[in-house]
Amino acid sequence: MKLQEKERENIHINRTVAARERCDVITNQVKERFCFISYYSAVSLLEAPKFQEYEKKFPTQILDQTTEFYSVLRKDRLKTELRVIYRRSDFRKMTGAISLLQFIIENNLQTTFSETYKLLLIIVTIPMTTAEAERCFSTLKRVKTFLRSTMSEDRLSALAMLSIEKRMINDIPKFNENVIDLFASKKDRRGDLIYKNCI
Repeated sequence: MKLQEKERENIHINRTVAARERCDVITNQVKERFCFISYYSAVSLLEAPKFQEYEKKFPTQILDQTTEFYSVLRKDRLKTELRVIYRRSDFRKMTGAISLLQFIIENNLQTTFSETYKLLLIIVTIPMTTAEAERCFSTLKRVKTFLRSTMSEDRLSALAMLSIEKRMINDIPKFNENVIDLFASKKDRRGDLIYKNCI
């Protein structure tokens, strides 16, 4: 009896150790994955809805992170430019970084707001990760993985287009049935794909 109890206790201890190890691995991977998101903080410096709040309490910590990550930016000059932007009502009307960049270009303010202009160029070119983009890449990856070994480039492109434009395809009446009929009617098949009713 004591041997069975020890075995059960050992199994319980082994499971506990394994669970803790898994939790440690997951925790470390999450920390590693999200430790490099500080470059996204630059975006919040130029969000127009926050300008009024930033005018009262300047976002020094975000500015420090941004200038530390993007060493090309001069911190003191950027801080001065941002203070001006936060106070001006015409900048508060902007809807995002792109509209702010367009405003600066249209009014030839690139030299006046040189550091803000640099920051806007950086922000506009940073690839923001979104679920929609990840889904598109995931779909394309699945199509390529499935078809890479046996498919010519033309067929691969056509199937990728079908996957991407599936809304348009769904609007075509009887699209699936027509494709199946066309495939089944092609010659050079190993077996007969069309069911013939012999009654």
